[in-house]
Amino acid sequence: MANVGRTAGLIGAAVGVLAAGAAAGVAVERQVIGRRSGQRAQLEAEPFGSLRGKPYVFTADDGVELYVEVDELKRSRRVEPPKRRLGRKVVRPPEDLTLIFLHGYGLNMDCWHFERRDLAGIGKMVFYDQRSHGRSGRSPKENVSIDQLGRDLSGILEEFAPTGPVILIGHSMGGMSIMALAGERPELFGDRVIGVGLCSTSAGGLDNVPILFPGPVGRLARALATPTVAALARIPDVVERSRKAGTDISYLLTRKYSFGSEVPPAYTEFVNEMIAATPISVIAEFYPIFALHDKYDSLEPLQKVECVVIGGDNDHLTPFEHSEEIVRHVPGAELVEVPNCGHLGLVEHHREFTAALLGMIERAELALGQT
Repeated sequence: MANVGRTAGLIGAAVGVLAAGAAAGVAVERQVIGRRSGQRAQLEAEPFGSLRGKPYVFTADDGVELYVEVDELKRSRRVEPPKRRLGRKVVRPPEDLTLIFLHGYGLNMDCWHFERRDLAGIGKMVFYDQRSHGRSGRSPKENVSIDQLGRDLSGILEEFAPTGPVILIGHSMGGMSIMALAGERPELFGDRVIGVGLCSTSAGGLDNVPILFPGPVGRLARALATPTVAALARIPDVVERSRKAGTDISYLLTRKYSFGSEVPPAYTEFVNEMIAATPISVIAEFYPIFALHDKYDSLEPLQKVECVVIGGDNDHLTPFEHSEEIVRHVPGAELVEVPNCGHLGLVEHHREFTAALLGMIERAELALGQT
C-alpha cells in the first residue's frame, strides 16, 4: 500500500498538475528548508482569499447549485462616478456595468484575487465557482461539458445582470465557457455583452499539446493521462492521502506548469490551496472534455464586441499559439503576449493582465458611449 501511495502521489502530481491547468492535486511539502517562512510572510503580506462579496446560491438549469459572490458597486448619489482618460477621450463608467469572472479548471473564484482587488470600482463584479469546483455543488457526470458551462454562464448572466452592459472575463476553462455561450447565444454579443477578456485559454486542439515532455513522448503522455487519472479516481482515499503529503517533485511540477518565472513561494502555495480542495474524481470527470473542446465556429460573435486575448510566452498548458489562433478567428481583437509568463499569469503577472483587461473595458465603455 505504501508503494501504491507513492506511485499514486507521483502520477497524480504529474498528470494532475497538467489536468488542472495549474497544479492539480498537489500540496507543497512544508518541511523544505527556507520555504515555509517565506510562504507565511508572503501570505501575510498579501491576504489571498480574503476578498469576499455578498454570497448567493444560483440553481443551474439541471439543478446544480452554484456558489456566487457579488461585489456591488458602491457609489454615493451625491458623488459623480470616477472618470478615466483613454487617449484624448474621457471615459465615464456606466453605472449599470457588470463584470462577470470565470475561473479555470481545478481552481475557484479566489484565483481572481489581484484582478478583484485592482478592478474594484469599475462596476458590479460577479464571481462564481464553476460546477463541481470550490463551494459549488457537484455536477452529474453526464453534464460535465464545456457546453453545460456555457449554459451555466447564461443563467448567471440573466440572474445577476438582467439589465445593462456586461463584460465577460475568463481564464482557461472559463474562457472556453464564454466561447460556449457565444455559440449558444450569439445575440447577446454586441447587445448585452460589450466586452470579453480571454486569459490563457484555447478554442481547440488541446489534444495535440504535449505534456510533461516535448515532442512525441509528450503526446504519448497526454494520451495516457485520461486513463491514468481515471484509474487514480478509483482509489480516491490513497490519492488524497498522497496529495496531502506532498513532495518536492510535486512542488517543482507546480512551479513548472503554473508559472514561467520566479515567483514568491506563497503564489505557489496559494494555487496549491485552491487546487487541493478539488477531488481527484472531479479531476477525472473534467479532464477528457478538453481533448473534445472545439469552439472555433463559436468565435464569430466576439467580433461584435471589444475583445482582448492574453497569454504567456511560457504557458505549457495553453501555449501562446492558441491565443494567436483565437485572434485569427476574431479580427480586431487585441492580442497581448506577456513575457516570462506561464499558465497562471493572472497571478504571476497580474499587473500586466489587469492593465490589458482595463484597456479592453475602457474601449468597450467608450464604444458604448458612442452608440
